[in-house]
Amino acid sequence: MNAMLTMSSFIFPLITFPYVSRILLAEGTGKVQFATSFISYFTMFSQLGVPTYGIRAVAGVRDDKEQLSRTVQELFILRLATTTISYTAFFILLATVPRLQGEKLLYVIMSANTFLTFIGMEWLYKGLEHYTYITVRQITVKFLSLILMFTLVHQKSDYIIYGAIAVFAGA
Repeated sequence: MNAMLTMSSFIFPLITFPYVSRILLAEGTGKVQFATSFISYFTMFSQLGVPTYGIRAVAGVRDDKEQLSRTVQELFILRLATTTISYTAFFILLATVPRLQGEKLLYVIMSANTFLTFIGMEWLYKGLEHYTYITVRQITVKFLSLILMFTLVHQKSDYIIYGAIAVFAGA
């Protein structure tokens, strides 16, 4: 299952990137990539290493339901706090940095990645070794994203739609 997941992570960009590059050109893809890079700092802070630590912590207590519940709760509260701080910093920067003013909608849409990462519990499923669920979910989301990409992105001005689809694909 892990091999299928890894392959889908390589195949999806191989199919979409040439199409998106041809339609959105350097300007559109550049805007989305810059927004992705900018948002990734907030997403990384909001995660605070929990996905890596969470897998180990969950795997260690997976047979004790009470301890598992407590561990997941503690990690969720930690991520809630860091995500709140991250979004606060994001919106302050979005309101005060002139460079970000022109593409506010794109940045807000791309920031959904931070929220989706917060509510995503992939680390829990990995710790519980539920790889089939993870693989089926990821491949389904990537396939739906592929369909959305080819049906909704047709012109240079569709870069915001592409950004939204990219966030969905990463969910």
